[in-house]
Amino acid sequence: MGEAGDTDRDAELARLRAELAEQREQQQAFLRAISHDLRSPVRHIVSYGQLVRELVQESNADPSAVQYLDTITQSARHLGQMIDGLIALARIGAAELHVQPLPLAEVLSDAVSQAQAACGERVVQWQLPEAQGLPRVQADLAQLRDLLRLLLDNAVKFTRRQPEARIAIAVVHQGERVQLTLQDNGAGFRPEHADQLFGVFQRLHTVRDFEGLGLGLAMARRIVERLGGELSLQGQHGQGCTVTLSLPAA
Repeated sequence: MGEAGDTDRDAELARLRAELAEQREQQQAFLRAISHDLRSPVRHIVSYGQLVRELVQESNADPSAVQYLDTITQSARHLGQMIDGLIALARIGAAELHVQPLPLAEVLSDAVSQAQAACGERVVQWQLPEAQGLPRVQADLAQLRDLLRLLLDNAVKFTRRQPEARIAIAVVHQGERVQLTLQDNGAGFRPEHADQLFGVFQRLHTVRDFEGLGLGLAMARRIVERLGGELSLQGQHGQGCTVTLSLPAA
């Protein structure tokens, strides 16, 4: 009875692995098709729009015609960026995971160094946990790096208008989970809008105030779900944001 049960279980696992492999291959084929079939027309719109603009400008036509063509090319570029963002989001789900015990101190240190470099000459007060004694987490290295980069990029971006920007990171080991808290004193948001921020292309600020497509947190949540973690936001408008990330401990 036991051997028969083991055989059935092994067969079921083999079937599930085969299905996952097939789904992953279909996703990759879909991404390749999107990458080519959607990007190519957008590139044509931008390039030919620029050529037509030059012809119109040389012909001394109505200046409004040049403005219309500028709007067309700018909109096409924005569409191209949205397509690239959707492809990046889809690739998160299609990528094969290599989950293993990872030293959080090392991965976090690399992510913070990149974020600090992105600040340029800005003065940002960083409050960081002691590297010694930080726990290990069970995660995929590439996706954990991307996750921390996305969260830190948000903190750096939305504190840009603060004369004294502050970003604080704390880590707590809670049994089988590791909780990382990232707090900033940036633009923040109204609490009732917290869930909207995880949506695709959801923005609470204008592009004029803060650049971006509104994909960062959607990508972050997708990664966290794949890693078996949890992600939540708390904030107040004009008073910053607190990101709480929970991941399995190694």
